[in-house]
Amino acid sequence: MNVLMISFDPALMEDGDARRRHHAYADLAGQLTVITHTRRGSAEAVSPAPNFAVIPTNSRSPLTFPIAAYRLAAARAGAEAFDLIVTQDMLLTGLVGVWLRRGLRLPLLAQNHTYVFGNQAWLNEHPVRNRMLLRLARYVMNRADMLRTVNRKERDHAIEMGYAPERVVSLPLATASARFAEPVPGYVLSDRRAELGLEPEHKVVLWVGYATAAKRVPLLFRVFRRVVDQEPNARLLLIGDPSRSPQNLQAAAQTEGITEHVIMGGVVPHDKLPAYYALAHVYAITSAYEGVPRVLFEASAAGLPLVGMNVVGVHEVIENNVNGYIVPDGDIEAMAGSIVVLLRDPERCRVFGEAGRRLALDNYNADDYPARWVEVWQRAVELGLRQ
Repeated sequence: MNVLMISFDPALMEDGDARRRHHAYADLAGQLTVITHTRRGSAEAVSPAPNFAVIPTNSRSPLTFPIAAYRLAAARAGAEAFDLIVTQDMLLTGLVGVWLRRGLRLPLLAQNHTYVFGNQAWLNEHPVRNRMLLRLARYVMNRADMLRTVNRKERDHAIEMGYAPERVVSLPLATASARFAEPVPGYVLSDRRAELGLEPEHKVVLWVGYATAAKRVPLLFRVFRRVVDQEPNARLLLIGDPSRSPQNLQAAAQTEGITEHVIMGGVVPHDKLPAYYALAHVYAITSAYEGVPRVLFEASAAGLPLVGMNVVGVHEVIENNVNGYIVPDGDIEAMAGSIVVLLRDPERCRVFGEAGRRLALDNYNADDYPARWVEVWQRAVELGLRQ
């Protein structure tokens, strides 16, 4: 099977988890060519293996990406025969996929890695822009031969819109790995704690990610204010890029009076994350919505109990009183209380953490994921052949 993928992920140009994962797809499928967005420059195509190539668009802007990607894909298709087009989303890459489907007469498998249909919180973030993007997503959805979502909510919506159940699959991008479950050497943990200014008596609540509006980090600060009132030794450790937040997070922490209790750990390479999960006691998430949060798979694999609000994506991972607590959306007091219960009960943390590790490694195992995803590609080709 020879697959043409349209991506918006420039990380594929560098050696890392994303490229290695796509290399595994190529080996399982047979042949994979990825055309990905890069900013205007002189990036050159890379071929990590004879059956795997990544081609940059060097686009002036995201708006010029579709034309650049289409031209590169059409040229590549003139030199070799493809069996399937896969797009990263149902937005700009999906638009390219629709154009290619029409021109090359190949089946199109479009992906939806988030939650957009019926998501008022997402629409409110950028009302004009996101309503236009929603129309584009519907346009692509109506022309794709198969859809891949990462949560059941979007799959159910597609079926309600007329998609046959066999043409839409819910498959989260699984990142749970035994690597997160492996013991971290004591000297590494000691070094990390020293770097972060953590004392032995500190109890760590962890958050990892990009601080976009949907992540509602200031809401997490409001929750943590109540945690600190009951557990003064609690510390909130944020790992990730704070610059994407629409609010100044330092100022938000100061407003809540928790500056000395919040540690901004900055961006950490993915292969270094296990140490940060290992030094934490609880993982907390206050997102307004998610596709399905991969950080919860990683935190679970590391044996951390989870606490989150009952929103799309999050409620597919947290099973209340099994691997953590899920509270009503916006209920600050309930979430703070749940975190405090866990910080005061190491045995409950252990039980929830062990249950979460089993669930994550059974259902969201990174090692199993490439084969499951390539199996969806094969189904898409078969569906296309039958039409």
